[in-house]
Amino acid sequence: MRSQLTRNVYLRLLASHGLLRPCPTLSGRCLATPSRPRYFPLVARRQPRRTFFGIFQKPPRMLKEPDLEPGYDVLLHFRSIEADNARPPAREDLLKGWRQFIQYKRRNHLRALNSTQAFLTLRLLRHLATTDPEADGQGEDLSFADLRSALWVTATKPPRGTTEHHLELATLLYGEIERRIQNMRELGVDEEVIKEAVGGKDTGDFELFLTALTNYGGSMEAAERLAEFRVKLAQEEKKQVARIRVFWTLVLRGLAKEGREEELLREWKKAEEAKIEYMPPVHEVMTTFFATRDRIEETKLWFEKPIHANWLRSPRAYMEAVRFALRNGEQQWLQPIFEQLINSNPQKEWWDVIFQWAVLVMDKGVEDIKQMLQVMAASVGSEGKEGPKPDAATIDALITAAIEKQNPYLAERFLSLGAELKIRPKASTYILQMDYRLDAKDFGGVQAIYDKLLNGEVTVPQDEDLPVLNKYLRALCAVPEPDLGRILDITADLEQRHATLEPETVVSLCMVFLRNDNQYEVIDTLSLHTVSYSLEERAQVRRAFIEYCVDRKISTARVWDCYSLLRQFFPETEPEERIRLMDAFFARRRPDMACYIFGHMRSQGNLAQRPTADMYVGCLEGLGRHPDAESLRMVHNMLKMDTTVQMDTRLYNALMMAYAACEEPDVAVEFWRDITNSAEGPSYASLAIVFWACELLPYGDRTARGIWQKVQRMDLEVPPDVFWAYCGAVAGSGHLEEVVRLIRAMDASVGYGPGMMTLGVAYNALPGSERKDHFEAWAKAEYPDIWAQLEKKGRKETLLGTKFNIVRDMKA
Repeated sequence: MRSQLTRNVYLRLLASHGLLRPCPTLSGRCLATPSRPRYFPLVARRQPRRTFFGIFQKPPRMLKEPDLEPGYDVLLHFRSIEADNARPPAREDLLKGWRQFIQYKRRNHLRALNSTQAFLTLRLLRHLATTDPEADGQGEDLSFADLRSALWVTATKPPRGTTEHHLELATLLYGEIERRIQNMRELGVDEEVIKEAVGGKDTGDFELFLTALTNYGGSMEAAERLAEFRVKLAQEEKKQVARIRVFWTLVLRGLAKEGREEELLREWKKAEEAKIEYMPPVHEVMTTFFATRDRIEETKLWFEKPIHANWLRSPRAYMEAVRFALRNGEQQWLQPIFEQLINSNPQKEWWDVIFQWAVLVMDKGVEDIKQMLQVMAASVGSEGKEGPKPDAATIDALITAAIEKQNPYLAERFLSLGAELKIRPKASTYILQMDYRLDAKDFGGVQAIYDKLLNGEVTVPQDEDLPVLNKYLRALCAVPEPDLGRILDITADLEQRHATLEPETVVSLCMVFLRNDNQYEVIDTLSLHTVSYSLEERAQVRRAFIEYCVDRKISTARVWDCYSLLRQFFPETEPEERIRLMDAFFARRRPDMACYIFGHMRSQGNLAQRPTADMYVGCLEGLGRHPDAESLRMVHNMLKMDTTVQMDTRLYNALMMAYAACEEPDVAVEFWRDITNSAEGPSYASLAIVFWACELLPYGDRTARGIWQKVQRMDLEVPPDVFWAYCGAVAGSGHLEEVVRLIRAMDASVGYGPGMMTLGVAYNALPGSERKDHFEAWAKAEYPDIWAQLEKKGRKETLLGTKFNIVRDMKA
């Protein structure tokens, strides 16, 4: 059954409580909600009307509910309440939800506990462990079996992405188990009773804890814990001490995984001193560590080192040696090693590795493999038994080798060999077949195999086909003209299986649906899958939506649709990402849409997601480049109501710039007065902007002259952009002769001569074609080279006359 939890529960958890009223149209206005936020559904559904002619119409499309894992809604709800410092639900309900979630994760082991789920599980476990079960009149508490199941789920399936919460959760679980055992001992409970209460697991919990430590970057702590454990077991019986071999192997594997070579060698030296034998698992760890780093001498040394009691090296160690030899040209070194393995009459698992070696290193074909199969079958074991027979695992090994060689034709021949030998393929065989056919772009062949799996020719255990189906969907989406019908059929089948797609696949699907204007399919895809993602996985999908929105090749209407979905499904979008989207709409010359985005950010309940002073400046600068008076008033009102932002010169500059661009220079000049009355005072950017406002203001030259006189009295160094802005202010009121005098006297007054922008700004500001013609004639005669550069920019006709195509890039 699908959970009926509303989407807003999860979204509130991620984004706190801030939302805006939805924008009804592209031309509508968004207003920030100043009081308690209200929540709106993702898509507004109209009330259906029953009419005579409507009886033949299709029913409205219903949106699919999120496919939450059992019990996960309880974890989400508890965290939401905890964040609000509200009273938690009844302990009985919390226990039930926690158990449901852990039991589901244990049954469906392929669905790893992601970082967000680990965090939520940790928070609820802390609450349950630190509160008294008797407080609510209920004596029920988490059992040892509950804690052990959670430890197993946490330790044995590492997720994608970050794992800091996994390590913390495993430590808390193991610590709670140990704490309860210690409490029972302090109460004088007999050890046999304790053992029965715990479940008879003497060292199983410790092994799970070590597994978690070594899986999640805590191998150094694991080594310390093992040293403490060895001290405790110093006087124990031999069978207990023998478990230390397993624990030490875990520690060594963890150190190797973390790349700690010095600690790895030191820990192995301690193991040798403790009489730990060089067994196949340890051989595999040490060989793999150096082989994957292409350390030739060390790899050979550890691989050839004699193993205790002449045990065979593990199949994985042999395969690592094969790949190492191929990368480093050490095939000759490998030859006698595999000849010795063949002559030892190994079991079938090792024969499968021998076949892979033959294909990868010796370049053997199907006929050669047939002869080797006969040799395997004719071999006689140590007990006089017949040699092993090839099976589906053998065919899988051969196909895997062909895939590694990137030879799909050879893989097909090995598949035919299996049919010739009457070996019934397993689900893994079909999955491998789909994999190499995908690499060969044989979509018809892939679909044929997929149909066989759908028809139930073999049973696919534990959703083992999900990785290749994800790859298939991504490949279908990557073609120039995707087959939407086939894509929807596959996603519908996976939906029936309650399968969660990988983030990369969700990205591919959503991008195809967006390009084809299938917004409902995007909504369904996000609803069904992203609700179970970790924050890192959600960020992966979110970044793809942002890249789609900033792509200038995509129409504005489609981009706005994409942004609307992004806003609804990813309220945790970072402010920097929202600013990037805002800038993208400014670049599309849609300041109204850009300011909607800014308004959505301003209305967030989480203070960390609200705009900063710099972000206000960026928005107002955008309005200065692409003016929109109504949007400006909206943003200015937000700024007035925002108690977290203190006004400074940059903000006043930005407001002055925006109001000047929106044809309200009189308001802009008022902000200049605010700047001069402030403790911080004006900047050079303030001067350039106020002179521009004076250029647009009737009789603005009077204000500009007063400011200029103060600048000269203070003997300030005048940057070029400030000087040409002042020239524009004087020219804007039609004072041609004064502008000419200013430019001629530049060397004496400011220490440098005119440039292209000096002439261009003055020309553009002059009103009337007659004044422009007089200025052009003078400038051509006085500064021909500079005027020639200006001419190259070209001119355009505006309502205010002819203007050069120059850009005044002002910043607050």
